[in-house]
Amino acid sequence: MDSAVRVCPFCGQRPGVGVFCEACGRSLSAVERLPSRAEWETEQSASATTGSAPPSLADRCAAATATFLAAMRAAGDPGAAKAPISGGSGLWRARRPQAWVLRHVHRIDDDPMHYDYEPGLLLTTQGQFHRLESEIRGWGQARFPVYHDSASSDPIETPVEERLIDELAAVLRENDVTAQPPLTTP
Repeated sequence: MDSAVRVCPFCGQRPGVGVFCEACGRSLSAVERLPSRAEWETEQSASATTGSAPPSLADRCAAATATFLAAMRAAGDPGAAKAPISGGSGLWRARRPQAWVLRHVHRIDDDPMHYDYEPGLLLTTQGQFHRLESEIRGWGQARFPVYHDSASSDPIETPVEERLIDELAAVLRENDVTAQPPLTTP
């Protein structure tokens, strides 16, 4: 590969034409300027000689979550809304913790009889992640279908996904909150 070609700062390959690198799939939206192949190789050899391994994706997701929560708490938790938690009997009042929706439920098919969807994700102000699930209501009614989204009753482990870091940063931007240190990928 030519040393003057611009490459992805994460994998060193040509990124393609979109916002996401075609080789590694990471978001390049926060990158101001792509490095040349020569600059990338110099940076890789410098990090190899210092012996410092880049942080793992799990470590970066945990750090981004901690930074997000600290910044939002300092700002007074803007944008947090009461989220319905599914489960329980119909006799008790449903829990509704304050949370931010990081990822909305995504319907795979627009056909109302088709129940395929990608679950969403929310983060409570206490730092617990919950899967956002959906159910169809209103069978036999004129307004059918009505989609009811609610969070799972049990918290899940911190998702180890590159897009989690981008989603946390997007919620910060939507609420005009700045995080120290910034939630950008190295």
